[in-house]
Amino acid sequence: MDVLTTINGFYPSLTKAERKIAQYVLVNSEDVQHLSIGDLAAKAQVAETTVIRFCRKLHFKGFQDFKLQLARDLAVISVNQETPDEKDELPTSQYVEYLKRLQKAVLPEHLAAVAKAIDEAHAVCIFGAGISAMVGNYFKTRLTRMGVAVIFDPDIHLQAIDIALLQADDVVVAISNTGNTRDLLQNVAIAKRFGVDIIAITNYLNTKLTQASDFTLAPPAGSGRDSSDFLPVLGQLTIIDLICQQLRELNPKRTQLLKDRINDALINRVD
Repeated sequence: MDVLTTINGFYPSLTKAERKIAQYVLVNSEDVQHLSIGDLAAKAQVAETTVIRFCRKLHFKGFQDFKLQLARDLAVISVNQETPDEKDELPTSQYVEYLKRLQKAVLPEHLAAVAKAIDEAHAVCIFGAGISAMVGNYFKTRLTRMGVAVIFDPDIHLQAIDIALLQADDVVVAISNTGNTRDLLQNVAIAKRFGVDIIAITNYLNTKLTQASDFTLAPPAGSGRDSSDFLPVLGQLTIIDLICQQLRELNPKRTQLLKDRINDALINRVD
């Protein structure tokens, strides 16, 4: 996993001082590879020992090891960027690079385990707030069209009421960018009392949500330079599509039956 993806993954578990370093590195990655440990500490307004702890928390031997890997990652990104001859084309290289990072971050066996849990569940209850609720609605549509029973309400507070419908053989899918959304975590905590499995789709590791979950799928977070939510959402939607692919393979008869019924319903609507 590349350095910037690793930082994003660990961000929620960092201390306040370590987050200052993380924020500076995410926004000024090209400059950091040329800085000394003292320079980085000064720019992030922390002590040099904090920089060392930060690097070790990310599983690097020290600052030099951290800086060397960062330089390697940036060199790979530079090689993969669009050439000047392509300047009139749409700037889509960041999306391609993001999906490559996702491919490395999500393990096939974890994806298969999540698909199996959903396939064997009596029903799937989806939690999500804000943009994650929009992603949840997309997941609901995909699952419904595959014959999976889904419980979902786009309002996070009404989702708390949905918990009353849960049975022991249901599963909850909690979708959250940060993994620390208060209302969502409260709903997850209540659902766990019902004995259901919790599946987390989140862009950050080591969060309260991942700690409370039985399964976690974590597409990479977005870049620190761009406050856009698109890349994290792209990751969540990609994960959902991959889950649905697995579900089709696990239960092809159910998928075909629903496809035939939907086609029949649509054909009968034609005047």
